[in-house]
Amino acid sequence: MALSPESPLRFEALKALSAVARHGSVQAAAEACSQSAAKLHRLLRAQEQHLGVALVTTSARGSTLTAAGERLRAYADTLIHAVSDADTSARQEHRELNGTLRLQAPQALMEPLLVPLVLRLQEQHPALKICLLADEYPIRIESDAPAHLRLMRGPLPASAYARPLGDLRVGLFASPRYLDKTGRPGSLQGLARHALIHCSSEGQAPVWRLSEDYPLRFEPRLAISTSAAALRAAIEGAGVVCCYQLEARRACERGLLEPVAEPLWPAGHPLALTYPLGIRAPASVMAFLELATPWLRTQLVG
Repeated sequence: MALSPESPLRFEALKALSAVARHGSVQAAAEACSQSAAKLHRLLRAQEQHLGVALVTTSARGSTLTAAGERLRAYADTLIHAVSDADTSARQEHRELNGTLRLQAPQALMEPLLVPLVLRLQEQHPALKICLLADEYPIRIESDAPAHLRLMRGPLPASAYARPLGDLRVGLFASPRYLDKTGRPGSLQGLARHALIHCSSEGQAPVWRLSEDYPLRFEPRLAISTSAAALRAAIEGAGVVCCYQLEARRACERGLLEPVAEPLWPAGHPLALTYPLGIRAPASVMAFLELATPWLRTQLVG
């Protein structure tokens, strides 16, 4: 959303609106922004007069956004973060980064996506420490320290600012040696007769949601809790594995695996780099975003 000189929208008013939504009252928002409540009231009233709609309702229990206020807030948060990103990026262009950057992602995506990136970032900034946290094992390396950035699949929470990267595909793979011996399945029924390698955390039912209408429920020949081990078993000829296309790409390029029953593969899920709204991102976050975003997008379409 661009703000032209003639626009009735005022950046300070948008920041006030976003702060009220986050903190639940004008008074709490004013304290968090180190401003007076009277100033925030003036900004919000002026914005409402410019637009001709109410943005905030106030009661004894606090302040809430109207429907129009919520719609405007969605644009406001994006704009506020874009301005913050630009400011941080400009300030850190020739700056040596230090401290600790914490990144969280699904375990299966760490090796093909995050590890190459963090090594490149540390080459540029040797004093920067990086902690990688797996979604499946959310053990904090630093006490009570949440991740600065998350690599997230699927629908994104409203509380996060996102850099969309593309669609993450899940596929079926097996070794040529296994397929030469057993044949290549072309349907769900044919696939169910194969040796299937199930990768999931303990307690999850073996179901491959290859189709919304016809999920494949099966008795696995081999159940493994980590995707790297499941992929290795498939390379050794143990059967068919369901995993991210990214994980299997290198093995396919080397002829160790090949795609199986591609028409059965499900549609991709959106993948994005996210960080929390309302928190000023450290310079290391912006440096990682600028390095990671174009490279990750090429990996998802490669």
